[in-house]
Amino acid sequence: DGKGQFERNNLPNEAQVSSVNDILILDVNEDGHLDLILAGNLFTSEVETPRNDAGIGLLLLGDGNNNFTPVEAQKSGLVIPDDAKKIILLPTKDKPLIMFGINNGPLQFYSLN
Repeated sequence: DGKGQFERNNLPNEAQVSSVNDILILDVNEDGHLDLILAGNLFTSEVETPRNDAGIGLLLLGDGNNNFTPVEAQKSGLVIPDDAKKIILLPTKDKPLIMFGINNGPLQFYSLN
């Protein structure tokens, strides 16, 4: 809240289909409000625990009032169905790249359009 206290804000159901391992906070659509990019899943769970693999990554557009609207993968173009552990924003000469670190897999890169 800017005063050293935390406020609880629920995320949409689409953000809760699988575990989230990292969140990148930035203004994706350049509307002056911070947005969220989520990635996760968990493929290395114990034998008695089924793996969390329902997530494909998610873009949540913020309205500046701590409300976030999910954007369908068909519209956002974001599809990370893997065991994603880390998201890093890489500044480049042109448009920034978003790098997703995948457990036991190759890095995946997306550019903002």
